[in-house]
Amino acid sequence: MADDATGAAAAGSRMGEVVADPALDPKRLVLSDRTTLFEPNAAALDVYFIETGQIRIYQVGPDHSSRLVDILGPGDWFGIASLAGGPVYGARAVAVSPSVVWQVPAERLLTRAASKPEAATELIRQLAARLQAAHDLAAHLVFDDCNQRLIETLIRFSRTAAATAEDNGEIQLRITHQQLAEAVGAARETVSLALTQLRQQNLLRTGRNRLCFRPEALQQFIRRSQPATQPQPQTN
Repeated sequence: MADDATGAAAAGSRMGEVVADPALDPKRLVLSDRTTLFEPNAAALDVYFIETGQIRIYQVGPDHSSRLVDILGPGDWFGIASLAGGPVYGARAVAVSPSVVWQVPAERLLTRAASKPEAATELIRQLAARLQAAHDLAAHLVFDDCNQRLIETLIRFSRTAAATAEDNGEIQLRITHQQLAEAVGAARETVSLALTQLRQQNLLRTGRNRLCFRPEALQQFIRRSQPATQPQPQTN
């Protein structure tokens, strides 16, 4: 774990040096809580790098409903539609705490990354991981029931900037029932009922806009809940 943390810190330092390069014409944005950086229909011209704070990404439906798809923190990139050449961002980005974010023209970053191979590798690695996570999330939405999606979401968010490790080994996740419902793709009442059931099984504790749990306990619960694979009949 210490080696992982050291590697992540080094990678974050390399990317921080890149985004602060004057040749990129970067803008250092100091954001207050609940600041919206861009809306779905905004032209995708810039990419963003988080120095401090927390940014949440929402997909917005045609009926203006929103779904929480990502919680990002220091060292993370967002606005990546600009790197893919997309015309618009297709999502909403909101700061949910005081944050410092670097805004960099996407075309300049792509050009500059060619002369910074270590930084370019780190950027590709992070974006590939985000793409894989998005594919996994889509599979959960199709194949898993609501309760399993909720547990998978809690485990996923336990590794984000919204989570804090406690001395007793628990993770404290700062999130509301409504935000969880947006992430899971279910009604708030359904998510609240599922959380109550998990609490009754001593798998988590609830407080005001926060949840406390052990991710490994939730993972074990999922494994126990999955039906055993049935043996296939043999043919002669």
